[in-house]
Amino acid sequence: MPYRKSKTSFEIYREGGSIDSVRMLIKMVMVVRAFRNRMDEELRKMGQGSARMETLGAIMNMQGAKSQSDVAKRLRVESATITRMVDILSSEGLVVRSPDPSDRRVNLLSVSPKGEEVLREIFTVYDAVREHILTDLPEQEYDRLHDIFDKMLKRLDKPLDGSVKIDDLPGYDRLKK
Repeated sequence: MPYRKSKTSFEIYREGGSIDSVRMLIKMVMVVRAFRNRMDEELRKMGQGSARMETLGAIMNMQGAKSQSDVAKRLRVESATITRMVDILSSEGLVVRSPDPSDRRVNLLSVSPKGEEVLREIFTVYDAVREHILTDLPEQEYDRLHDIFDKMLKRLDKPLDGSVKIDDLPGYDRLKK
């Protein structure tokens, strides 16, 4: 049997352990999920949700003309997801679609005055939840966290280095059928 320096992260995880980087990423995902769940729990009380908040917030915060595609890219979701959400928000009078003067196939988005009022209420809840989770985190650490997250997002925007080829994984042919 050939000598192998260490176990893979899968082997370690299967045995009930984990490596630091896996634990860190799992915790990061858990923080985001817990935050989103708490936001949804609080926003449901006013008939809203975090997906609505994110969409309205992105449309309002983005400067200049913005298309549904621009909003989808900003939120890192599929265009179809934004289309469905904008359909709902538009039907409720929270978002206004206007034809793009330079491209008839594109709608430009803006938040209506009614949408701004709803978003103002949503941000009241957001501020309370944000303050709740950041209470024990010193402000001096915010810049460090921003740097870490920016680096991670930048890496995620780049393609993998090619060292993992899904087609070469054992049993991949069975999964394709």
